Amino acid sequence: MDHGKQPNIVIMVSHDTGRHISPYGVDTVYTPNAEKLAGTGILFNNSFCTAPGCCPSRAGLFSGRAPHSVGMLGQAGSWAGFRFSSQATHAAKHFKHLGFETMLLGLAHEIAGAGCPDSFFDGVGFDELRRNDQLCAGTLHEKVTDILDSRKDKEKPFYLQIGTYETHTPYLRDGIKPYSEKGIAIPDSPALSRGDGTRQQFSDLQGSVNRLDEGLGHVMRVLEEQNLSDNTILVFTSDHGLPMPREKTTLYDRGIGVFLIMRFPEMERCGIRSDALISNIDVLPTLIEAAGGTVSDEIEGRSFYELIKGGNYTSREMLYAEKTYHTSYDPLRAVRTGKYKYIFNFESVRPENYCLDIYNKPVLLESLDLLENGAYRFDELYDLENDPQERKNLAEGDDYQNIRKNLAAELVKWMAETNDPILQGPVASPRFYDKINWLKRHMPVGVESE
Repeated sequence: MDHGKQPNIVIMVSHDTGRHISPYGVDTVYTPNAEKLAGTGILFNNSFCTAPGCCPSRAGLFSGRAPHSVGMLGQAGSWAGFRFSSQATHAAKHFKHLGFETMLLGLAHEIAGAGCPDSFFDGVGFDELRRNDQLCAGTLHEKVTDILDSRKDKEKPFYLQIGTYETHTPYLRDGIKPYSEKGIAIPDSPALSRGDGTRQQFSDLQGSVNRLDEGLGHVMRVLEEQNLSDNTILVFTSDHGLPMPREKTTLYDRGIGVFLIMRFPEMERCGIRSDALISNIDVLPTLIEAAGGTVSDEIEGRSFYELIKGGNYTSREMLYAEKTYHTSYDPLRAVRTGKYKYIFNFESVRPENYCLDIYNKPVLLESLDLLENGAYRFDELYDLENDPQERKNLAEGDDYQNIRKNLAAELVKWMAETNDPILQGPVASPRFYDKINWLKRHMPVGVESE
């Protein structure tokens, strides 16, 4: 890399993939491009998102802040009505201020969901907006080539954000076929059966994972064809876990664990795997520092650029995750250390609150007898070293009360420092206010509300 020149930045984000790719030990998918990227960059074994839903997780990733800090407590736009705060700064604006040309290709659900107009992106910071909520990874060679060719000033560095539809359900779209040539990998989970329907759903997922990897290969080849690889940071990650029982929409590790592979031009050592505890709010400050910028005080994430450079980096001791809304109001907060996970349940809901993607699907129907639908849980504590699948809740155990109280204290401290609105009481979605205002306009004459 020319050390006098800012690097370009390309960040590619998948939908609902968790860590279901071969560099993370899933040997039944065909992901050679992810293997190649891991071999020329750095892979993070302990990377986690801030929220197990698409819009809040991406809001954390692209703001460097907790989702509740930027107004994204649930799905964006036409469904729940949440919006990325006008007072928050998106990655595109950060890099625009650093002199980058900023471009979006595909979906950006931290700003707008399906059905939302392009006006949602006004002021976000993108110079070029090629929004496509259904972007197929298989088309990326043509589309990435085209958007890079269209740059107005090719002397400026560029920031390119790519969001593909893969691996969101339905899996078999755009010509994707089931894939089971190398077998079918069903994760070791207390909530997954090994039934025929579940196996078929994972076969379909594997086909979608393969297509996602094909798209990554297109991006890597275009950068090589345009002689950009040597001066481009490439980030490959996902928003949250698989749409499976006890994964997506939950704060268990299979819900918030995500793959993260990065390639930096100045890396002296390649093909390394880091065990550092990484939150996806740490990615943006790392990229800002790599681009020669100063990380602003509003960013809550913690840069790990010193780790990339091979310097003296001390890993964070804990990270946080949250859920307020997805398909329904289900407020949860969690703190995770290298050894323990503490989850606090704020409302009286069933312990397993499933994502819509699996309602009436075999993967759920075949696993119903494995799911916990019993007593309401006040809070949850798991020993991740001895119980990585989070099967045994230790919150009521006599031997764990000091750990429970200490982690609860850390959790509420973080919530207070980041002005989490749930500390002030229940959080209504924007749609609630739309509806109650409509109802009040139709209130009979003479009836008053307080």
